[in-house]
Amino acid sequence: MELITSEISNIISQYNSRLGTSLVDHRAFNYLLLHYFYTFDSAKDIDVLDINDMVTDGSNDGGIDFVYFDDDEQKVILGQSKYTKKLDKKELLSEVTMMQSTLDDFQIGRTGKYNDSLKRELQNALDRLDDSSGNIEFNIFSTAEIDEEELKNFVSMKCDISREALNINGPGTISKLIEELNTEIPTVKEDKVEIDKVNNILYYENDAMKGVMTNISSRSLISLYNKYHDKGLFDLNIRRYIRNKMVDDGINETIEKNSEEFWFLNNGITIACSDFSEDGDNIKLLDFSIVNGGQTTTLIGKFKSKKKERQKNFYIPCKIIAKKDTKNNKSKDDETHFFSKIAEATNSQKPIMLRDLKSNSPEMKMLQKWLIDEDIFLEIKRGEKPKDKARNLPKIKNDELAQLILSFVIQKPGTSRSGKNKIFENTQLYNSIFKTNYEKKKEKKNFIVDLIDLNNRYLIIEKKLKQSKGRLTSDEIVILKNGKQIIIALIGILYRIKNDDLNVTKLLKEESMLKNKNDFIYGGFIRNYKGDDIDEKLENLILNLVEILNEQYNYEFDNEKTTSVSNHFKTDNKYHNIVVENFIKKLDRSLIGKDILEASSILTR
Repeated sequence: MELITSEISNIISQYNSRLGTSLVDHRAFNYLLLHYFYTFDSAKDIDVLDINDMVTDGSNDGGIDFVYFDDDEQKVILGQSKYTKKLDKKELLSEVTMMQSTLDDFQIGRTGKYNDSLKRELQNALDRLDDSSGNIEFNIFSTAEIDEEELKNFVSMKCDISREALNINGPGTISKLIEELNTEIPTVKEDKVEIDKVNNILYYENDAMKGVMTNISSRSLISLYNKYHDKGLFDLNIRRYIRNKMVDDGINETIEKNSEEFWFLNNGITIACSDFSEDGDNIKLLDFSIVNGGQTTTLIGKFKSKKKERQKNFYIPCKIIAKKDTKNNKSKDDETHFFSKIAEATNSQKPIMLRDLKSNSPEMKMLQKWLIDEDIFLEIKRGEKPKDKARNLPKIKNDELAQLILSFVIQKPGTSRSGKNKIFENTQLYNSIFKTNYEKKKEKKNFIVDLIDLNNRYLIIEKKLKQSKGRLTSDEIVILKNGKQIIIALIGILYRIKNDDLNVTKLLKEESMLKNKNDFIYGGFIRNYKGDDIDEKLENLILNLVEILNEQYNYEFDNEKTTSVSNHFKTDNKYHNIVVENFIKKLDRSLIGKDILEASSILTR
């Protein structure tokens, strides 16, 4: 609880510094939960402005203290926080029942009695769900010492919410996650694992690779975890351990009650290494990392038995793979690409994100490498932290970069905003974004660097506008918050117009010209602007675009053609058929259009 209290004090301080107003402890608790469980980027970088929009706590909140939309899993997260010393079963059941009732009201349009924050956040979140998805999760967080499993069983039996859709978290779980996310993961040079029997090994090899299947002891795995969990044990993994309570509880229960059955119930781990050698009942490993099974390893390493006696030693299935050191197979890219394929093929213990499967692909490694040379750190692996000189560089995630390209270049802001997973699922779409050999042409490299620069400036201006009183109406702030990909796409149109790749007259006649990605001409733009008012012009662009989008949204809403901003911005068809057509007309005929075209001078190649 001391750690939670300390983090709350830190959040209150940051909130006061950024927004100039005070924040009470129980409300700050929501910010802590949103930061560590959902929006986490770094321990110190708590984005109170963005989190502020997600917090719905207050009168008429329907038992929902915050709403978060998980882009990766296309899931609506509903949160209720209880900053209290005691929480009994009946009170908890009442809270969950109220949350369910509120959700039912929103699904039939009966929302008048709820506060504006909840109406805005929950409606937008629900409208962002795929049409076929009903993916909604109920989360209770409490500082009271509770038996999480007992309460979960009680609530799930008393209401219509399934166990899978319900999470109950006490202070121990919350503190544990804070500790884990404050631990950096930076390669294990040499160690060994113990196997169950001498020579109980199955060998396999081909011209390029060699490997063994065996059974390693839990004690030797715990030893590895204790020594190296923060020093490279998971360095080649496609992601860090990412908590999933339902799966984690199942593994812990097996360790506690049926450890002798663990071998049969767990998929095991995969270790990639530069070489290995067998010595009786041990296998020596050189330059190794666990590429699959980080979850299993972490849970075994951190397991605390409820029993007083010493935990029994048990065995885990283990595959150990090395790439043969032949003259024709020395490429590091080939090696990491192979390990990525291993991780993709074997990681079925916990569903992974499509983005994770590409994290060690050659194009991702190459993109990350040359962007570091351009003083930009590209995160290609969830949970990855920059090292050495990259530690203090501006950062962007590979899915965020993909969204920018998809909106600005390919003109699909609906897919960019609502279908981020499709970027990594659809081979054609993925290749059009990432397999374009940016590093081979200076013009393409300069474009990507300037696009990231544009994004960084956009984010700063967005925060400034949200924080500034009177610059935007409350309706326009909602547009700004939900409309980034649409705005980036419109700026992409202005980039083409400003460089005479397209003109307004032709676009009015044939808007479909925008859909031809092959016509896009790459080149640096922000770097070419000689004035000292780049941010001023970009801010002016954003303000004018928000005004146009808000005016159009209100028209569509008033005529019952849309239910929320999220619904309005959801698809590429709506963007091309409604948003772009209106935007081009504004450029051609209005004063605001002239202002926009003048501010677009920062986009000149």
